[in-house]
Amino acid sequence: MAEENEMQNYYDLLNQASTLLQKSLGTSYTDSLAETLTNLADGKVYVENGAPAPDTVKQLEDVYSQLKQISLSQAQMKQAITVNIIQAQRQDKLEVNKLMTPDTIGLIASLIAFEIFSSLNKHTIHMIDPTIGTGNLLIEFIEQLRLAGDFDINAAGIDNDEALVSLAKAFSEVMNLNLDAYHQDGIAEWDVTDIDLAIADLPVGYYPIDDNAAKFKTKAEEGHSYAHHLLIEQTMNNLNDGGIGMFIVPSAIFQTDQAKKLSEWMVSNVYLQAVLDLPSNLFASKEAQKAIVVLQKHGGTAQQTTNVLMGTIPETANVKEFEGFRNQVQDWAKNNFKG
Repeated sequence: MAEENEMQNYYDLLNQASTLLQKSLGTSYTDSLAETLTNLADGKVYVENGAPAPDTVKQLEDVYSQLKQISLSQAQMKQAITVNIIQAQRQDKLEVNKLMTPDTIGLIASLIAFEIFSSLNKHTIHMIDPTIGTGNLLIEFIEQLRLAGDFDINAAGIDNDEALVSLAKAFSEVMNLNLDAYHQDGIAEWDVTDIDLAIADLPVGYYPIDDNAAKFKTKAEEGHSYAHHLLIEQTMNNLNDGGIGMFIVPSAIFQTDQAKKLSEWMVSNVYLQAVLDLPSNLFASKEAQKAIVVLQKHGGTAQQTTNVLMGTIPETANVKEFEGFRNQVQDWAKNNFKG
């Protein structure tokens, strides 16, 4: 109970500091939360052109001092911060594509990645989230992967929303993770190279810049192309030979009007290694259902798995079934991925 009270205190104080900054700077709650987390990581209040005002700075320093006295584990601190992110989503009325990815999806993705990279005997991983958003998916994924095994992880993130890039960067700093964050269109050229692994909860919809889409094989025959198709192709193109891409996509991704172009590109350029529906309890409706698609770039020791791993992932609360799923993934990885 004491731990719950400490987490509640941490959330309340973070909310208090973010609200103070929001009023003082006239920004969104998302921006003020990002600045609050940056201030906490830096150990001081950032002031530019006299803002925030001296009396607000004094109030913030008092709140930060109280926050520093609260002793939380990494997991507890992350949980408290994610509640503040949900608050930001409500206040700023963020669109669906920008909402935080639930922790459970990060946990499941990390379990699959753990088995693949353990089988590859690869423990230094350069990874990227090309649609990083709030940063929650990437941070949860890294935290869980480190809990499961001895991995040295270098991470980068890309997003076209400046407020979310700032939030993801600040979130990672408070969690003591070294993240290189880039504010850019993920479908434009990347500066990041040497990538072994990508994970992304892809935004779904049409990509408006047809000139950028023109160079991709997954582009639509006419009209706007699907952004999530282009992002899959872009990401896989930027991976090292044999690199792994893990994408959270609509379960119906292979049944749409543009699915043929995506399938044709996959056959020529990547190995489709797994298609797994996420637990249905994570989604409000059947239409909102998503899946994890695991792709591997050609080259290196990569080869098509004997059997593509398919099915529906059981709910994590169903311990027996979920343990059976974990064993299935372990066997699949051992038999199909070689270091």
